[in-house]
Amino acid sequence: MKAISLSSSNGAVRNALIAMAAITMLTIFASPAMATTIHFGVRCQSDFQNGWAPTIDVYGECDNFISQIGASGPVDFYFNLHGAQTAFYYGQAAETCDSCGGVDSVDFFYMSTHGGDDSTQAVYAMWDASCPGDQGWPGCIAQTPDMRIGSSGKQAKALATFSCDTFYNADGNLPTRWGKAFAGGLKIGVGGHDLLYTDNDTQAGTDFALYMQENSSIGNSWLNAVYYANTSNQPAIANTGANSSDCWNRQGVTLGNLMSEKVLRDGAIGYYCWSNWN
Repeated sequence: MKAISLSSSNGAVRNALIAMAAITMLTIFASPAMATTIHFGVRCQSDFQNGWAPTIDVYGECDNFISQIGASGPVDFYFNLHGAQTAFYYGQAAETCDSCGGVDSVDFFYMSTHGGDDSTQAVYAMWDASCPGDQGWPGCIAQTPDMRIGSSGKQAKALATFSCDTFYNADGNLPTRWGKAFAGGLKIGVGGHDLLYTDNDTQAGTDFALYMQENSSIGNSWLNAVYYANTSNQPAIANTGANSSDCWNRQGVTLGNLMSEKVLRDGAIGYYCWSNWN
């Protein structure tokens, strides 16, 4: 089943994100032993209150990711997205609360839900039919301009979202959509630059975790797992760097060096880079 795009009163939004700034894929091999334990958190949503967004089948994908990734570190929580908006927003108590499923309460946050974008933001569908700040969207969304991932609590380092359009970049506006979120120090984000499909997403969930455990970079693991699960998928990855060279080097971050890679925040960020498969 296709993960159908969300739409707002301002126009249509697609379901995936990241065009190619360059198809340079780096695979860095590191020691399987991680110096510091990585804590994972997972939130996924298949149905939506009052049917405000189409039902999708994502729980098998999330179950498989959890089953595989558990060998690499504890999965602190596996929640749905009921009332979840504030768990993504900077300065909200839920953002750093592990028992609340906050994005900054773990090192590696994984999510599967509908996604979308407009000229200034990427958005993720929450279960609720309405919530503060919907701004013309058909239901409750969490929007990237209200995020600052990696600056509070446990300081999330990686964000993986099986959601359409959220890393769209063909218009060159990815830094605008994601600037405030990445300014918190997020090291890498993966998602879709256009449509992602739930057909065989269970394989994608397993393979993404497995490839990372085999020391493929987080980005390469995502591109390979999501694309080859369904070659109609359009996965993407994005990250920041101090400059161009640094940015492309950091795109090769692995689970093994995720915790030790330097954090870049605010003015230390000099460059954005992204890659996608079609």
